[in-house]
Amino acid sequence: MSTKFMIAAVLAVTMSGCAALSPVTGNHYTSRDGKLDIQGALIDCSGVRIFVNGDKVIDDHVSLLHGDGKFDGTWQGKQVSADCSTAPGRTAGATRCTVAVAGEHVTLTL
Repeated sequence: MSTKFMIAAVLAVTMSGCAALSPVTGNHYTSRDGKLDIQGALIDCSGVRIFVNGDKVIDDHVSLLHGDGKFDGTWQGKQVSADCSTAPGRTAGATRCTVAVAGEHVTLTL
């Protein structure tokens, strides 16, 4: 097998595994049991707001220079984290945040 094919196969498997761990959604996610509702919003191109069950748990800004940022908050005594990045060009929907709360990991598109 060619080296390029092997690299492509390994990347495909790796990427599919990541997708299974943190599904990419729009800016809203509801857990299967309906007990956890995670929403995100991008305000004025850099303001990141993350809500859990309607409670604002993160209100911060991605870097204007790089378009990324890592943020922490708490919700009902549980740690909440968001790791955000913005694709070059800053088009609508270019900012993605992987949010972790209460054992759930989800990637929101803001």
